[in-house]
Amino acid sequence: MNEPMMRLLRDLPSAEPDPTRSERTRILCRARFVARTSASTADAHKQRRGRTQVWEPLLAVVAFAYMAEALAQALRTYGLR
Repeated sequence: MNEPMMRLLRDLPSAEPDPTRSERTRILCRARFVARTSASTADAHKQRRGRTQVWEPLLAVVAFAYMAEALAQALRTYGLR
């Protein structure tokens, strides 16, 4: 690196964490997390269950179709069908 760049890097302040700011952030995050989870746990469970009821059978059908086609291709390749 050239000299001016080295000087700029040397003059940068050190990146020390601020313990009070970290604690404030931790407290706020926990408070928001608790508020969000306690308020919407039942609603989120109902929504998730509704989506699960749609996607699980659809995924099963797609997986079965894929495996059936893979098996058919393998049988055709080896001349067994």
